[in-house]
Amino acid sequence: MSSLFNNRRRPLQEAIGQLLILASFIVAFVYGCGWYPADWLWPVIVKGSAVGLLAVFVLMNLQSINHLLLFLALAASVGGDVLLEVPHESSFTRGLTSFLVAHIMFILLYAKNRMLAEDITALRVRIAALMWALAAVSAYFLYPYLGEMAMPVITYSVVLAAMATTALFSKFPVKLVGVGALLFVLSDAVLGARQFGTVPEYTSYIVWAAYYLAQLLMTLGVILTDERRTNYGGYRFD
Repeated sequence: MSSLFNNRRRPLQEAIGQLLILASFIVAFVYGCGWYPADWLWPVIVKGSAVGLLAVFVLMNLQSINHLLLFLALAASVGGDVLLEVPHESSFTRGLTSFLVAHIMFILLYAKNRMLAEDITALRVRIAALMWALAAVSAYFLYPYLGEMAMPVITYSVVLAAMATTALFSKFPVKLVGVGALLFVLSDAVLGARQFGTVPEYTSYIVWAAYYLAQLLMTLGVILTDERRTNYGGYRFD
C-alpha cells in the first residue's frame, strides 16, 4: 500500500495511517466471515470498528472542510452500523436515521466539490438516470411490504440516490468515489430486499462487502485527491 503515499513528509504519521487502513480492512474481513465470539457485544464492536478505523484515519489527517465532512459522514455511518447490530425493536429505524445523516454529510461534501455542468459527461448522466430508474422500480415492488416504514424507507432511498448522484457529478475520481457511491446503493438495495422481502441468506455477504468497499473507496477518493496540500504528496488517482 506504500505506493499510494508518495513524497512522504511525515513518515510516522503516514505509517500510522497505512496501518489504520490495513487494520480496518482486516476487521471488515473478520466481521464478514463471522470470526468473532457469539456474544451480542462482539458483533457490535467488530462491525463498528471497520469503518470506525477509517474515521480515525481521516481525523488524524484532518486538513480541510472536505476532510471534516468526510469524517462526519463516516462517524454517522459507524453509528448506523452499531445501531443496526444492537438487539432492539427499533434497531432498523435508528440505524436508518443515522445513515440518513451520513448521506446528508456525503451530499454536502460532493455538492461542495461539484463539477461544472459542461464537464459532466453523458456516461455519468446515463449511469445516474439508470440508478434512479432502478430505485423507482425497486420502491414500486417493495412498497406493499413496507407497511408503516414506507415513508422512512422511501425518504432514505431518495437521499441515498441523491448522494450517489452528487458523487458521480463531483470532481473526485469516479473510479473511487463514484464506484464507491454506487456500491453503497447496491448494498442498501440488497439490505432492503433482505429486510422486507425473501432473498437467499448468502446475500448478507454482498451487503457487507459492497458497503465496506463503498466506504473505503470514498474515503481514499476524498483524502488522496483533496485540493489542499496533503501529507501524501498530493497523489492523484486520475
